[in-house]
Amino acid sequence: MKVNGILLDSQSDRCANPGTKGTRDSRIHDPRSYKNAEAAMDINIEDLPDEIIIQILHFLRSEDLISVSCVSNRLSAIVSDRDVVRDLDLRRIYKCTTEDLKLFFLPRKRCHNIQHINLEHVYWIKVPNFVVKLKSLVSLKMKGIPLTFLQLKWILTSCSKIQDLSISWPDDMESENRQQWIGGFEEVADILNDLKSLQILIYSNPAPILELLTLCKGLRKLSINNHHARCYFSTPRDLNSHKYKLDFPHLEELVIDHADGAFPFSLIVLIDSISQGYNSSAEWKTYWINTEIQMDTEHVRRLGSFVLSKCSTLFLALTPYFREMVQETGILHNLTALSVKGQTPVTTNLSNIISSCPKLKCLNVLFGLNVTVDTRKVSEKLPKLERLSICCQPEHGPPKIVNGIALLHNLTHLTVPVCALIEKLPDKEINVASSEVVYTGSFKKRRVGVTQCQSNAAVAAFNLVFDNCPLIVMLEIGFNTSTSCSPAKVLWECLENIKKLKRLTHLTLDGVPIANGNFLIGITRECTSLKFLRLRSLGPSGKCVYLSHLIQALACCKNLVNLRIQQNYLAPGTNICKALEECNSLQRVFISSERDTQALDLNALSTLIDKQTNLVFVFVVGASTSKEKCTTFTRKYKKSVRPALVVRVRNILYDVFDDKNSDNRTTPACHYNEMVTFRSWAFDYVA
Repeated sequence: MKVNGILLDSQSDRCANPGTKGTRDSRIHDPRSYKNAEAAMDINIEDLPDEIIIQILHFLRSEDLISVSCVSNRLSAIVSDRDVVRDLDLRRIYKCTTEDLKLFFLPRKRCHNIQHINLEHVYWIKVPNFVVKLKSLVSLKMKGIPLTFLQLKWILTSCSKIQDLSISWPDDMESENRQQWIGGFEEVADILNDLKSLQILIYSNPAPILELLTLCKGLRKLSINNHHARCYFSTPRDLNSHKYKLDFPHLEELVIDHADGAFPFSLIVLIDSISQGYNSSAEWKTYWINTEIQMDTEHVRRLGSFVLSKCSTLFLALTPYFREMVQETGILHNLTALSVKGQTPVTTNLSNIISSCPKLKCLNVLFGLNVTVDTRKVSEKLPKLERLSICCQPEHGPPKIVNGIALLHNLTHLTVPVCALIEKLPDKEINVASSEVVYTGSFKKRRVGVTQCQSNAAVAAFNLVFDNCPLIVMLEIGFNTSTSCSPAKVLWECLENIKKLKRLTHLTLDGVPIANGNFLIGITRECTSLKFLRLRSLGPSGKCVYLSHLIQALACCKNLVNLRIQQNYLAPGTNICKALEECNSLQRVFISSERDTQALDLNALSTLIDKQTNLVFVFVVGASTSKEKCTTFTRKYKKSVRPALVVRVRNILYDVFDDKNSDNRTTPACHYNEMVTFRSWAFDYVA
């Protein structure tokens, strides 16, 4: 029998220990033993000393600390201890509202002990109301949260000890309104002078940024980017950037990231000022820049050489101008991550550029036309390469890339085009008996995407990657738009061997002409750590031929967090929604069905949202679902009790990313970052 969870089985004790029968039985049936057992099981966590409770709470997540603080006055006081709340990461508090945080930040002692807080992309919280109470704050990260200029100045004035700041540029400081804010930063000049790190996410015209930077003379790290901005970067005609005198004598790390748009020429003054006054003893760690700009002057060319010699991360345009600049600079000793993009009139090999980067750990080739990469030379020059992305294909035939990739045993991230699945093993390495059907006559030809034979899974050269690169955690196959890659030659059967990658967490398959999705079941059963799954335009002509297998595979995805499916003819999608009800870790779902003749089953989708309480982002695009039903369904979750939940249902005939006429707020960019993997991982290596 059990008493308060303690096993008391007298019969088993007598059988196991017959010599102690009387003693054991009398002790068990003694009423005092029951009382002692109950007293032992009634121990509460509050009976422990404060020091032990602090050690326990130190390992809890921030969202759990918010819950613990509401249990009792004593636990609330212990949560306020400096060792418990010194560092708070609130990026995953999906179930907390603004009122919950106001209550959590009510005790003055707790607010005084918080020194580091991360609120990046916590779009459902009104931040400044409680941030201004954190007087001892040293690091504040709130990128992705809308701010006004007055709110920003309020935060800087209240939190005067800030040294690390990450913000979104205030929307009310656009070009037409910036005149009223000129000179506004002078009131917080002393605070800006003490900043050591500044990261700015630009949503609009950033002309006043130069005025802000003139006051930030103590910076060691500066990052400016406009990823997923709501509008493109534009420089006003009346901007005279030369009147700003920037001085960063201690700068060690510079990131100018405008990969979503052209590099703003107004910020050239920033690089110019840094290069002229560069006297820091520390080497630059990062310089990431979109170099799609006509640098035809000798002055700007000198700046480019200066940047190349100092940076460790580089976004390089494949133009003759920049290739010559790289050759003139010589060996790039500091470079660890390189991304190249562009097109050339003739076939260009990147071997020379790669050879000048002996410490390279991350190589990303973005959709280059007539660009080739000799992966065997890459493996010889860079045997310790960890991240490789080849999203390019030459115009004349597929490249031979598999043999070189298989030699990179430290590879963790891999992106290759579909043409990598065409390569076959040499005959001497094939041990499987050939059983390929011989077609006689011209009337019987193998259709695109139809299985050729069972041996195709073994003859594919891509098996070398599965066998020799066991550390891969992110695998992306696809992005092939060239006609030189014949779908009939793709040995897609080898995808079954993806299950050998036990550490796999992210999988993307795009444009692979499969005949069925049976391999997905094996992958989800063996790769138990899979968190991200993206399937797009699979099957011959992009037809969905794997839906039944996908539904079976989703039942095995216990750790799946993000699912993205872009496929024709998915409607009504009832079975997909029912299968996703078993994925308890699911947070984001994106389903796009562009050519359906049926309407989506919104009732099944509603049931999924109600059952999966961890969901924070649902985006569904259909072709036959009426605009009225989409609007009604979206409004249903506008004022949900789950504050972080964002639901979007759109008709494909309308702009799916246009929220201007929507009743809801703009779709948070952080969800797009999570749902799209290719190209996004290239430069998080340094971070």
